[in-house]
Amino acid sequence: MANVSKSNTSGGRSLLGSSLIFFTLITPILLGLAVFNHDCVLERIFPLPDIKTVFPFGDEEWSAPGSKPAKADDAVVPWKLQVSNKDLEDLKDRLRNTRYGTAMSGQNFVYGFPADQLKKVVDYWLNKYDWKKQEALINQYDHFKTNIEGLNIHFVRVQPAKSTDPKRNVRVTPIILLHGWPGSFFELYKLIPLLTTPQQISGNDYAAFEVIIPSLPGYGFSDAAQRPGLNPQNIARIFNKLMTRLHFDKYFVQGCDWGSAVGRSMATMFPHRVLGVDLTLYGMAVPRSRSMLKNILYLAMPRFLFNVSEPHKLLFANFFTLMRESGYFHIQATKPDTVGAALLDSPAGLAGYILEKFSTWTNPDNINKPDGALSEYFSLDDLLTNIMVYWVSGSIITSQRLYKETFSADPNDGFPVLVPSLLSDFRHEIPGANSPDEFVRPYYKDLITISKHKSGGHFPAMELPIELAADIWALAKNVLSRD
Repeated sequence: MANVSKSNTSGGRSLLGSSLIFFTLITPILLGLAVFNHDCVLERIFPLPDIKTVFPFGDEEWSAPGSKPAKADDAVVPWKLQVSNKDLEDLKDRLRNTRYGTAMSGQNFVYGFPADQLKKVVDYWLNKYDWKKQEALINQYDHFKTNIEGLNIHFVRVQPAKSTDPKRNVRVTPIILLHGWPGSFFELYKLIPLLTTPQQISGNDYAAFEVIIPSLPGYGFSDAAQRPGLNPQNIARIFNKLMTRLHFDKYFVQGCDWGSAVGRSMATMFPHRVLGVDLTLYGMAVPRSRSMLKNILYLAMPRFLFNVSEPHKLLFANFFTLMRESGYFHIQATKPDTVGAALLDSPAGLAGYILEKFSTWTNPDNINKPDGALSEYFSLDDLLTNIMVYWVSGSIITSQRLYKETFSADPNDGFPVLVPSLLSDFRHEIPGANSPDEFVRPYYKDLITISKHKSGGHFPAMELPIELAADIWALAKNVLSRD
């Protein structure tokens, strides 16, 4: 009996030892496979719900609570920008009475927009800037308004000139261009001639775009929502209705900043309508939780299991820059009306607040340059005209509310873009805003390419319009050649 017991004990230990060896060998392999294919694993563990239960496909009404709903009206009404002399004189009086601080010596833009540079901007605004000339520039294209879900939506519509060459077969395809904050519809003006001029697809087949540029609700000359909840997904539905109202069955989408969030939502919600999408701020497609997980995996895992081609885009690599540059974000995502009240009352304050973003978001190194390098990338006329859109429309408060509406809502993370996509990656985009390619690719199922630009920042439509237009054409030519 003793021998049998010893034999059983020995056998048990042998089996336990073999099991430990097996699990010691197999566990790292399984863990490695799970890490290497973590997107597939997460998709199996956390499957996406029905998209119709997540995205807001139903109609809404954005007028004030308790007010009479707007009468249904599909009219598209011509509109023209005309700022009164009274409003212009009020602007000049406010600029003349600007109170300035004192710039911190030798710090350039490290403390924000310095007083000495702001004085130069205000002086130019008062004495050299020609609003009437810029107003005519804005009005060179046709503007319209139409009421959708209780909001009067402003938009620009530009059709390509008819071809005079009878041998050319020009296919005209609509595209909606979407701006963000602190931009405006005017930010996208330089793209218009680049997109409405026909380009060859093959042989005698040419293509040109009919360009639609709306002002986001609450921006510029589009009405602001009078109740909470108007986030990018709801705006996507409104703009899809706009394209329907203009009798466009299918269309392309291009988006920058918030326009990228709206454009991605349009592509996700209405893939049967969107021919293709080009985005500059495309990293928002990666759910925040998974982006954080991927950053942790990069820090914790061996490089043969988990590596990225662009570590400079990782969160930890940009942590201190994000902390330095994201104060505005927290304010606007929590109490936008407070800072908005000051900006609504002071044109100089509005200029400093917006132009500081055009400096540091074009290249974060610009904080160390005396004038924020603004003159290296933009004309002061263009910058002031963008500011004037906010000033004359009184829309700075309502534009900033989009941050709060977006980050007060439950995130509808994880839904991939199924339509043909081209991602425009400008080297000096806001640090950390766009994730490494390996993070992004799973969320764009028909990805044509990620177009790498060695320069350029957050406002490529103003800074590098030729390069951005080339990306849009590359997307269109790829899609149209599939027919």
